[in-house]
Amino acid sequence: MSDDKLIWPARLHHLNLTSEDPKTLVEWYSKALMMEPKGTAMGETWLSGKDRHLIISDGPKGGLKYAAYALENEAQLMRLRNHICEKNIAAYPSPSPLMEDGAFMIVDPDGNQFVLGICREAAVNAQMLPGRLQHVVFRSTDISRLVAFHSSILGFRVSDVVKEENGEVTATFMRSDPEHHSLGIFRAPEAGLDHFCSESTSWNDIRDWGDHFAGCQIPITWGAGRHGAGNNLFIFVTDQDGNNVEISAEIEHWTFEQEPREWLHEQRTLNLWGSAWLRS
Repeated sequence: MSDDKLIWPARLHHLNLTSEDPKTLVEWYSKALMMEPKGTAMGETWLSGKDRHLIISDGPKGGLKYAAYALENEAQLMRLRNHICEKNIAAYPSPSPLMEDGAFMIVDPDGNQFVLGICREAAVNAQMLPGRLQHVVFRSTDISRLVAFHSSILGFRVSDVVKEENGEVTATFMRSDPEHHSLGIFRAPEAGLDHFCSESTSWNDIRDWGDHFAGCQIPITWGAGRHGAGNNLFIFVTDQDGNNVEISAEIEHWTFEQEPREWLHEQRTLNLWGSAWLRS
């Protein structure tokens, strides 16, 4: 296995969101994403749905404490940790209660924290709508620096790059398994969380999620549409802290070797069907 397959394959397993009003945020996600509180400890609440997990903590409004990626086995985890140490990147103890012993955390140049490890299995309610936590997207003032870090340190593969006509990069989508992206980076005037997404199984699931949000009196803030980069169907809703939550279906699958594509920074790149939410 070559060094650039370090994180391959790995999937986004859970996120730790922070809020000035964590109790209300827990209530929102319990209703909106059909998640059940699985436990509370040390001021954190673990919410679990059908292949989706969140931890809600007290902290800054709209903050993300860390994103946790699940690797396949201990050998892969050890190999990745050794590589990180060889690159002189600090590895910290994992703060996640959902990872097995041996998990660790690193920090990227923007201060985003990533936990890497083997996830603890948890039973889920089969009656919930499907929506596996699938990708997270960050805003950054320096996309190239983050792309270089996540490519060389963790082994993410670049799938699609979005550029202005002058060649300036406005977005990069990166994959850690055959799905088109599990990590995205968007150009913005300040760093932070842009959105996160749960992948459903079909267009009918998107319909059912829309009906569910309507029943909860939660408006769809963008969509339905189809992204150009990734080709996935989508709808977005927004929680009370301003976090943007996407439900997606039919995301493209790529090989490890597949070369990146380039897209023009325009409406159709973000939404082939209509208007786009252009961040910059």
